[in-house]
Amino acid sequence: MRWTGLSCYWIASCLAWACSPAQADLLSKVQRQGTLVVGVEGTFPPYSQWNHGKLEGFEVDFSRALARQMGVEARFQAIGWSHMLDSLAHGQVDVVINQVVSTPDRQRRFDFSIPYTYSGMQMVVRKADQLRFRDAAAMRGSHVGVGAGTNYEQWLRAHVPQAHLHLYHDDLTKYEGLRRGEVDAIVINRLAAFNLMLSTKGDLVAAGHVLAPEDACVAMRKGDPAFLAMVNRAIGHLLRDGTLLDLSRKWFKADIVSRPDQP
Repeated sequence: MRWTGLSCYWIASCLAWACSPAQADLLSKVQRQGTLVVGVEGTFPPYSQWNHGKLEGFEVDFSRALARQMGVEARFQAIGWSHMLDSLAHGQVDVVINQVVSTPDRQRRFDFSIPYTYSGMQMVVRKADQLRFRDAAAMRGSHVGVGAGTNYEQWLRAHVPQAHLHLYHDDLTKYEGLRRGEVDAIVINRLAAFNLMLSTKGDLVAAGHVLAPEDACVAMRKGDPAFLAMVNRAIGHLLRDGTLLDLSRKWFKADIVSRPDQP
């Protein structure tokens, strides 16, 4: 049977109409089920990590507080970063709360909340190399470890194309790669860098200044403005009532949730 252009257009329109409510009604689904399914890595201390079989960390606590504010409970799925955003796109999780930065490429695929932490990209090196790596230019010709598919990888390819990148699929392997000398430096989240300095007793240290700012947002699928608005309202409440600041001081002994240009 042959289909006319008008028939094909009508069928496509009907399919789009049939599919769009399911894609755009996440808020109703979350409220009906009473759970917010959150994607985290679980290998990204102190944001999320396993401790005696349980997930803990700043973003784990934040996710639970966010879900409570929305009137539901948080349920976690630990996913490697290389599959994280695809899992979100395919509906395996409702949101990703894993220090995701809203980049132009990602904005074409996902919606993003207002920021809930403010940090930056930081070089980390072995202690003996700290003075050598004063700025991004020091990475030219060096072997640099970075998370595969992250905004760190994108930034390095754009700003330090002469660096020899080694792509890692989890943070712990990347840290060990630096300790073993597989790479000369790694680029990671600034607050994670400070935690790494403590956990390695100074064997691995932050080097130079922050390479670029990073505002972390909750990532979600496009097409549900009501859900986005509820997430933003919940984050705003957690900022105003001091919950986010308390969690920041608990896990970082510092304020990582206030916008830097604010007093």
